[in-house]
Amino acid sequence: MSDHTTARAAVATGAGPTRPAPSPAPQQGPAAAPVDDRRYRSRLLLVVMLSVMGFGSLMTIVTVSLSVIAEDLGTSRATLGWVVTGLMLAMAVATPLAGKLGDLKGHRVVFLWGLLGGIVTTALCGVAWDAASLITFRVLFGLSGALVMPNAMSLMMHAFGPERRASAMGWFQFAMTGAPTIGLVIGGPMIDVVGWRAIFYAFAVVSLGAFVAGWALLRDSPRRAGATLDYLGAVTLGTSVLLLLLAATRAAETVRTEGVGGVVADPATLALAAGALVAAIAFVRVERRATEPMLKLGYFRRRNFTAPLVSSALTQFAYMGGFVVTPLLLDDVYGWAVGGISLLLALRPGAFSVASPLGGRLAGQFGERLPLVGGAVLMVFSMLAFAASSAGSALVFVVAGLLLSGVASGIAGPASSSMVAGAVDPEDMGVANGMSQQLMFVGIVSGIQIMLVAVGDDATTGRYASTFVFGAVVAAGGLAAAMLSRGRDRAS
Repeated sequence: MSDHTTARAAVATGAGPTRPAPSPAPQQGPAAAPVDDRRYRSRLLLVVMLSVMGFGSLMTIVTVSLSVIAEDLGTSRATLGWVVTGLMLAMAVATPLAGKLGDLKGHRVVFLWGLLGGIVTTALCGVAWDAASLITFRVLFGLSGALVMPNAMSLMMHAFGPERRASAMGWFQFAMTGAPTIGLVIGGPMIDVVGWRAIFYAFAVVSLGAFVAGWALLRDSPRRAGATLDYLGAVTLGTSVLLLLLAATRAAETVRTEGVGGVVADPATLALAAGALVAAIAFVRVERRATEPMLKLGYFRRRNFTAPLVSSALTQFAYMGGFVVTPLLLDDVYGWAVGGISLLLALRPGAFSVASPLGGRLAGQFGERLPLVGGAVLMVFSMLAFAASSAGSALVFVVAGLLLSGVASGIAGPASSSMVAGAVDPEDMGVANGMSQQLMFVGIVSGIQIMLVAVGDDATTGRYASTFVFGAVVAAGGLAAAMLSRGRDRAS
């Protein structure tokens, strides 16, 4: 994935104490990409942008169109909300395993299998006959996305090389966040014209084009020959994360209907939480005994592995929690219609997209710690701006909050992914990228569920303000985690 000697030297100065002896060197896959091939990097970026467009845009289009789809399928918006939640749960559970598969089998082949699965499941969503079928197809689509995302990141990191790894992640984020912006701006009008089913067919065709281009143009990255997959470690980790997120979702629903006291008395919530803890303990025990663990537990003792993971989860909690509460604020307090809300909300992913290449450049020039900390600071201020807007008399604070939170994620994201990948051995790049994605989705799902409960169904302006202040507190936790990371030794 990168020049191993350079990568290990850089990590040793930026990630903490001297490392244990490295794992056996990965074997070179077919036609590994040279890091100085600019033409190949341009082609790779184009393939990745086409690949993630379906994932990002469809997520946004489906979210803003739940009412239309629910009415057509004869179900409720609450039930159809699992179209979004189920997809994110699937990606949160499966991304580390998918990244590890890329490390072992080659990132190119796993990436292409994910694209192929995305084409099939996207087309199936277009023929869904009820809520259950649509939810099932979207969950399967999420599993396909789990194969695509960490392996696309790994392919780009390898092609750009260790010195430009953060820049690669900046362009990856640009592709990921530009797609939701397109979804917000054109998704609603397109559904009004052609219907929601045609949208799925259209993006299946886009993904097919990405698959054909990827098959013809992509080169493989280094892989480990003869290594086996730690299936038990993958199952226990995935089970723990799934049960944890289901417990958070169940707890949020219980609080909404029965209050905080209902959570303690709810056996389902308690059982899910206990199951998550048992599975986490089992994962640790399995990894300690495994000769070839899925994820080396020693990585968690490295600040530049753990700190950005925690910081990303907490800042994404605030980002996505604020993202779902802001439309409610604009509706209840400012009296805006859906069309206007969608266009205004496009400022956030738009700012995210534009700031991502800048974040990659800052990380490459000054080290990852500065943009990681700076992004967390901006996220705190974005939540405070939303809190200030809750009185209903200062729309400028809503705009400021949208722009600040978008820029915050754009600046911090490339630094976080680059720092995590730089803190592990090169042969574990895929699983490291998978862990970055997993913790991000844990923060996203938790933020959506908990901040929606915090604001309530009949929120007052004071309730909106306190909800955003709560988001600022969580983002401040992300700032504290970011400050625990270690800066790059410029002499290296």
